[in-house]
Amino acid sequence: MNQYNNNLGNILITDDEPTFLVSTSELLRKEGYVCDCASNGKDTLQILSAKEYDLLIADIKMPGNSNLELIKEVNDKFPATNIILVTAYPSQQTAIEAVGLKVFSYVVKPFDFKTLIKDIRSATKTSKLTKIVKQTKNNLAQWINEMEYIELALERGKYDMFETSLNSFLSINAEKITEIFDNIRFTANLIADIKPDTDVCDVMRCPKLRELTDGLVQAVNSIEQTKNLYKSKQLGTLRTKLEKLLDET
Repeated sequence: MNQYNNNLGNILITDDEPTFLVSTSELLRKEGYVCDCASNGKDTLQILSAKEYDLLIADIKMPGNSNLELIKEVNDKFPATNIILVTAYPSQQTAIEAVGLKVFSYVVKPFDFKTLIKDIRSATKTSKLTKIVKQTKNNLAQWINEMEYIELALERGKYDMFETSLNSFLSINAEKITEIFDNIRFTANLIADIKPDTDVCDVMRCPKLRELTDGLVQAVNSIEQTKNLYKSKQLGTLRTKLEKLLDET
């Protein structure tokens, strides 16, 4: 199961009005979200540092955010966390400044909960998408580096180094390969949810995915070529898994 699909999203609500905190958090929990609360900017930053959140719902005028300093700091330290700004006292100056910051949406109290939940769904899914893309990119970069190291060992005839590197690669990446494809499929579904007019098949045929698939084909071919040089049950299992993944794309 994809680690990002365990719940609808983790949300932190920050407001100095207890009534708003309690009522909004309870409504969101009933919708399936995991919600925590804070009443000032200092506590908000501490909570964000201790746990990963998809969305911050923050009041503009409260202790620790009188000049939107909290929003600026969250943008800098937690760029994958989307922000919805809420206020009962909107002003042209704060609205304009909010546009210059990374803010997902701007909501004025009192608001219709159905309107808020629509923004929340899009914001949490976009945050999940950002994290998945980053993780997949890091996994692929690590995978490529390890494959290049194995290739270098072969080219230089250092077969003892090749055996050690290959065993390390097999133990670490067999599950990561499946995770990468799971993330790609989950990403396609998220994009379809965020933009309903997007064809999932078009996403799955995107150039980046095609490039990844080509890389897998090369990996399978490389493993096939080395099977006579290096006998390994793990290597054969990995080749079978890669071929199965390719058949499913």
